[in-house]
Amino acid sequence: MLAWLDHLCDLQNSARHDRKVALEVEDRFVTLSEQQDKLTAAREKYDDFREVPQDFQNHALRRNDKAFTAFRKRCKENAAKKGYPRYKKRVRSLTWSLRKYTKVVRRKTKDAEKQTLRVRENPIIETPFRHNRLKVPKLGEVKIRMHRPLEGDPKEVTLVKKASGWYAHITCELPDTAKVEPTDAIGVDVGTTHYLTTSEGEKEDNPRWYRQAEGLLHKHNQTMARRKKGSNRWYKAVHAVTLHHERTANKRKDFIGKLVYKLFHHCGKHVLVAEDLQTSNMVQNKHLSKSISDASWGIFFTWCGNIAERDGFHVHQVNPKNTSQTCSACGKKSPKKRSLAIRTFDCSFCGTSLDRDHNAAINILLRAACAHRGERWVTNLCETRNLPVDR
Repeated sequence: MLAWLDHLCDLQNSARHDRKVALEVEDRFVTLSEQQDKLTAAREKYDDFREVPQDFQNHALRRNDKAFTAFRKRCKENAAKKGYPRYKKRVRSLTWSLRKYTKVVRRKTKDAEKQTLRVRENPIIETPFRHNRLKVPKLGEVKIRMHRPLEGDPKEVTLVKKASGWYAHITCELPDTAKVEPTDAIGVDVGTTHYLTTSEGEKEDNPRWYRQAEGLLHKHNQTMARRKKGSNRWYKAVHAVTLHHERTANKRKDFIGKLVYKLFHHCGKHVLVAEDLQTSNMVQNKHLSKSISDASWGIFFTWCGNIAERDGFHVHQVNPKNTSQTCSACGKKSPKKRSLAIRTFDCSFCGTSLDRDHNAAINILLRAACAHRGERWVTNLCETRNLPVDR
């Protein structure tokens, strides 16, 4: 399997080089079908191509085609960063699509009619033992530990190589979940002091996973620096560093997953309103870049959308401008910009005193005044409430 990863890396870089040469010399785009025809010819001619399953090779070409398609789209939109596909140093995953087969099903009716269905093959073979079996092309049945049964129609399998071992990601197609009737909404404001603060005043502490792991990471790096580069002991030290990073990332993902589930299911809220933050721009701040990257707000927002789509809830993101500089009671903006060091919002107009993050969470919820009807609302605070005329 490691040899297959090296082969797919070379194949993807070769496909990238062919597209680059065709664009520079012939001024034309190479299509996916043309590269797949070249792959078929190469499999007939070379033995090393036939040793690798063709499904893996086709997915490597599709991945390369997807990168170039996105690049051309950004060029047409005249984006600031075009993002030309990069040279791959390594590939860490093997992916193949599951084929469909014809299955005859007998209905339990008086006529005993037959029904022909086109279903995909199940890659999992259940056994009464501790481990089930996963059918891998040209490798046979491999032991696999299932942490939960499959749901829906399996479409694709990806084998991922990590520091702790091999993992199988099985993609299944599920029927669409109907949206629930939104009855109550909650606004959240993310931060670095506390991970998030809700519009009801509840706070979630920020564990700061990377900063907790920095001490042990420094020891691993010292061990790796003392050893000769390229030796077996050096590779063992590199593996220890990689494994330490993976465990830190797993802790972060576990926390975010439980937090998202808690906001939707335990709090009983059907609508979640958050800020539409541009984290890629925020990490340019040299004083807060590590804390923002450690918090992984992008993963939090993405998983909120995924859980909401899966369970039928609603997620809205509003404009984050001046949510921390505006009073949630009177809607007036503070005349002087408040720095991040000021953690309490004291309104000079109405005298309201609130925690800075709590005030921002209420403002986020007020900006989504139509969230209870499943709509998107981005506007000024004064337009979302029925304020007196004299204000």
